[in-house]
Amino acid sequence: MGKMTEGYWPYEIPAAYGGPVTGFREPIQPRSRHKWGYAEVTDDTRFTLLVAASIIEKGRVDRRDIARRILERPIKGWPGWEEFKAANNLDHIGYRTGNGAPMRIAPVGILNPPYDLRRLVDDVEAACIMTHYVSSAISAACAIAAAVSAAIEGWSKKELLELAMEAAREGRKRGRPDGAPPIEEVVRVGLHKLEGAETGIGWDLRGLNPGFEAWEGASFALCLVWGCDGAEEAILEAVNQGGDADSIASMAGGILAALNPGSLPAKWIAEVKRANGFDLAPVAKALAGLRSKRAMHRVVPIPADPIRALRGCARGEKLLERLLKARQEDRKHEQDEKEHLG
Repeated sequence: MGKMTEGYWPYEIPAAYGGPVTGFREPIQPRSRHKWGYAEVTDDTRFTLLVAASIIEKGRVDRRDIARRILERPIKGWPGWEEFKAANNLDHIGYRTGNGAPMRIAPVGILNPPYDLRRLVDDVEAACIMTHYVSSAISAACAIAAAVSAAIEGWSKKELLELAMEAAREGRKRGRPDGAPPIEEVVRVGLHKLEGAETGIGWDLRGLNPGFEAWEGASFALCLVWGCDGAEEAILEAVNQGGDADSIASMAGGILAALNPGSLPAKWIAEVKRANGFDLAPVAKALAGLRSKRAMHRVVPIPADPIRALRGCARGEKLLERLLKARQEDRKHEQDEKEHLG
């Protein structure tokens, strides 16, 4: 759906489509060199499925296999393919800065449970190094992958965003520094702007840019995750903001669909399946199976603060609050004893 408004300014969208976009239409894209059909997926989905197919076949993230698959045939709509094909090297390292990294990274988030952030960041780096090995793109992709992973576990939006920001900080240590703004700071400013904003198609989100750079697109998507009730609302909001609408809709919609699968309209799923001739259910099932295997064999590091490391566990039981309170009482008791003995 995002292809309908990719590259548009928000005010151009009602003029082109006779009002806000509320569902699939034949894309009006006079500036694109490609012809796009009704409900046809863009490079976002094609790239995501390429990464997913590689992970399913190899059972892990294999950078050379992903590079091989990219070289096999052009990815419709992806502007970097000709450059990548010219390099013709499975060990190629690319330095693109756009949304091509975070928009394709959902399979890595599905593969990796959120408890081993180092492994998730390593896998994101391996999945992006051949095209987007700059710190801002790796950081953005880490944030989106972590958010997807936490959403699958049913973490709250607050916990999900905290993990995404931690992943963004770790990801920024990878790749060539490029001086882009830190994603966590952009998201912080964005969430502040959303306070008190009226929801609905066409929010006033001035100051947030649905841009084509990875730090812009991922930040915008994460703000939509926070501000929207579900995948349908986030996708429509992204589409009606224009800019890199297809990438941002795929990121925000993917996270919220993982958090609440019922918020993605079944009608949309059926239309995409019919228009493109593929079924995503077996792909999701295979990735979920690999995730389960990783969860079963996970190595649990000993944290500096074991109690705070329980964040996200046993939801609804308030175990963390009870343990923290018990620890505070123990420390007070120890202090009282010291004062008494002294």
